[in-house]
Amino acid sequence: MKASELKLETPFESPNTPTPSEEQIPKTETVVRSSRGSWNLINLDELWRYRELIYFLCWRDIKVKYKQAAFGVAWVVAQPLFTMVTFTFLFGRVAKMDSEGLPYSAFSFCALVPWNYFVSAINRGSLSLAGSGALFSKVYFPRLVIPIASVMAGLLDYVIAVGTLVLVLGWYGYYPQVQWLLGIPALTCSMVALACALSFWLGALNVKYRDVGHLLPFFVQLWMFLTPIVYPLSAIPKRFHLWAKLNPMTGIIEAYRSVFFNRICDWQALGISLAMTVCLLISGMFYFAKTERKFADIV
Repeated sequence: MKASELKLETPFESPNTPTPSEEQIPKTETVVRSSRGSWNLINLDELWRYRELIYFLCWRDIKVKYKQAAFGVAWVVAQPLFTMVTFTFLFGRVAKMDSEGLPYSAFSFCALVPWNYFVSAINRGSLSLAGSGALFSKVYFPRLVIPIASVMAGLLDYVIAVGTLVLVLGWYGYYPQVQWLLGIPALTCSMVALACALSFWLGALNVKYRDVGHLLPFFVQLWMFLTPIVYPLSAIPKRFHLWAKLNPMTGIIEAYRSVFFNRICDWQALGISLAMTVCLLISGMFYFAKTERKFADIV
């Protein structure tokens, strides 16, 4: 036999087997989906396994925020300080707003620090899903990672602002106490949970209805004046106290003042805030789980 007549055969292919055409080759399709049902709560074990992804997304958001910023983290201190000065002049000097015997600058700044973090957290969390469509169609990961990372990315700014608040309170003669070490972390966790709950709701709604992004600034501005920031809860008539306490930030803001100024806490207001936070968090998880399968198609 000549060398030109030799044929190499493999055990998977016989010489008489015809070569299939492109039309005959079956096409495969890869579908990225979660194994959970539509109305199941999040898998906490699965979310814990992706904790490093939360960390890297947080770090990405921090670097993007301060990239090419000449003053860097100085803006974190400047914003609440300028707002405090404005509020002190308008509401403390001009409007003579009651501050329950406390220096109005310290009174307002104590509420502005947690409020500024809360507002920035829900703003980032509600818009985070709409800007992450490229990630949805490439690989599966718990979609809750994105709003959670957006909410937690602001904690660095919050810690810096709290440090500034401690210095301001020290200027007025209020020094760190034992309750600060216990109360501040607990209230911070409750505020982060509330911000996550609203981010689940607003983020999922914003994917389908982009009007949420336009309505949110107006809603937040109105919410600020419904929250005892520039005025104390005692300034509201008693017949409206229960309605005011249904605002989940009312109990948290009042508790912040109680901790920093060593006063008796309004446990009813704080209890209502925590109960509403739990309800919003659980319902937000349900709604997010129901709608997350459609995120990649809509975004």
